[in-house]
Amino acid sequence: MEDALDSALSQAVAAVAAARAAPLSVKKAWLAALLVDAAADALFTARRGGQGEDILAFRADLAAQCAALALVFGVAGRECELVTEAVEVPVRDYPNLGVEDFMVSLYNGRAVQRVRVVLTDGGRADVHEVLAEALEFLATR
Repeated sequence: MEDALDSALSQAVAAVAAARAAPLSVKKAWLAALLVDAAADALFTARRGGQGEDILAFRADLAAQCAALALVFGVAGRECELVTEAVEVPVRDYPNLGVEDFMVSLYNGRAVQRVRVVLTDGGRADVHEVLAEALEFLATR
């Protein structure tokens, strides 16, 4: 069972890295969310044996412990939407931008495109930060 968990986590790590490498790809971000979601299921099987336990209660407990993982569950379950939209970059953050984003921001009024999770309250969260936090949480369980 640990092998299945290791495999699921490895696939999720690779998918999150691929999504980060293609920061405007909604498809890769969504695939990464699905694989992080699957890693949570593999964690259930590895830790609880998948027998006599309620996987939904296990997932609810994980979501209560990690807001980012709750968002990933929402994206994977199509309860939360992924959108690509312009995000303003403060001038103080310019040194942190890659050359491509810097050039785009110059011509777009200090805005760059980002894939974001639409929250239930209408707010937004950067999908790559959410994926990384959720994956880190699962890896430490």
